[in-house]
Amino acid sequence: MTVVSNDPSWWPTIHANIFYSYFVVASCAAVIYDWGLTFGQEVELIWRQRWSLMTVVYLVARYVAIGFSVIEILRMSVRLDSVSFL
Repeated sequence: MTVVSNDPSWWPTIHANIFYSYFVVASCAAVIYDWGLTFGQEVELIWRQRWSLMTVVYLVARYVAIGFSVIEILRMSVRLDSVSFL
């Protein structure tokens, strides 16, 4: 476990890490919210239509973003669990 002291020189780093964490969570929430809002249209307009190159590009872009969001939140939670603030 990493230990971070209460030394004031660490405060900017700690605040930057907290800000980064908030930004990641907000970004991931926006991606998941967008996915939830448009999933019905996606099924109708993408999944039920004839597949083309643009269909594949759309699906890759969409689901890579969702996968990245999930992986980033998991990575961030593991990193925060390994740091102890004194």
